[in-house]
Amino acid sequence: MPIHSQYEPFAEIIRLALAERRASRENLERHPEHKVPRYAVRMCEQLTRAIHSAGNHSVTLAEVVRLETSCTGADYHCKLALRASRLAHSAAA
Repeated sequence: MPIHSQYEPFAEIIRLALAERRASRENLERHPEHKVPRYAVRMCEQLTRAIHSAGNHSVTLAEVVRLETSCTGADYHCKLALRASRLAHSAAA
């Protein structure tokens, strides 16, 4: 998954989540609140923490889950890393 380093740590979080998603059947079960697979919620929790660490403390888990669901296609991981990076740095602008 070639992603420019400017999208770190988001690209690495996404890469690891996608690599591990089939490790357990539970990972693919729907989360009761967010209605997406549990692995995606865990990934979004990690992305939210990374966004907060970058300085945008106003972002919520629900917003990151919505962001994740808007990314589709063969370049899903690139879109999500880019959008998470933009969201992380939007508070600093």
